[in-house]
Amino acid sequence: MDLGKKIKQLRLNKGITQEKLADYLKVSFQAVSKWEKGQTLPDISLLPKISTFFGISIDDLFTLSNDAHIERIENMLQTQKELNLQDELYAKNYLISLLDQSEKRDKAYTLLSELYNHRAKSYHDQAFEYAKKALEINPDLKDNHVSLVDAGRGIFMDWNYQNYNKLCDYYIDFCDKHPEIRRGHMFLMDHLIADGRLIEAKEHVNQLKEIENDFRVYWYEGLIAKKAGNHKEAFEIFDKMVDSDPTNWLVWATRSDEHARVCNYDKAIEDNQKALELQPKPRYIDAYECMAHIYKIKGDYQNAIQMWQDAIYLLNDEWSITFGEPIDRLKREIKHLQELMV
Repeated sequence: MDLGKKIKQLRLNKGITQEKLADYLKVSFQAVSKWEKGQTLPDISLLPKISTFFGISIDDLFTLSNDAHIERIENMLQTQKELNLQDELYAKNYLISLLDQSEKRDKAYTLLSELYNHRAKSYHDQAFEYAKKALEINPDLKDNHVSLVDAGRGIFMDWNYQNYNKLCDYYIDFCDKHPEIRRGHMFLMDHLIADGRLIEAKEHVNQLKEIENDFRVYWYEGLIAKKAGNHKEAFEIFDKMVDSDPTNWLVWATRSDEHARVCNYDKAIEDNQKALELQPKPRYIDAYECMAHIYKIKGDYQNAIQMWQDAIYLLNDEWSITFGEPIDRLKREIKHLQELMV
């Protein structure tokens, strides 16, 4: 029995309402309702209070299946900006315990990777804020600038420090072992192009043609031309990409990114709007994010705020996401823009 059903059964056995349980736990009755419907799970910090209320042990309460544990961990990673130590240890230890189970091993490794990336991002966010404080005190100290740029995943002009040899080596080997997997060639080309290794990238474009000759072939041909400094040729290729599959929202979204990267902001906005028009529901919020960033760069804070608000509405309406980090992150962007307008 999953945790939500267990709570519902215990509540009904005790003859109390969702409102009474919610009041005791200091949460909304909607939260209790979502637990019982299996839409969300209670925060791990609430388990002692829940078990106390029903007069049982936490072990008696928290008898979840492997799938329920995995869903809980996925929800934590998706909805929480930072995991507390208790949640992180629970997730790590539980996932490690699954590594001996062949039917769950692949998912456990995936979530362990996501867990550590989540923690790394949290640390980088904290490092970014500390580095800004350090720069307020000592604005000329190189170490402070290096910490800020490192935390913000910024640019270092030292090629020895910032190149993608490690990832290129991995994906070259990956593509040798799995030549039929399109994503491997694409991730390899991303990093080859970023490092200027264009001859190698062209070889993998040809391999991509053999696997799936779709709009992505035009895209990578255009990326190679742009990296080589042939911008006019590159955008002629990007236009061919759109013409090759004009009802596919992805071609418009892809070209919008390329326009944004060279400050063709008005064209990027037009392509994002077209992508939103063509994309089937439930849609992603990427187009709204891109336009919000563009309007902020242009100094049009009101339209930038509107884009973030539209993104929140989309998450609510099309994905039923109404709380947690996916929403909180967008609200922080709006608050920052509102502060800039004061």
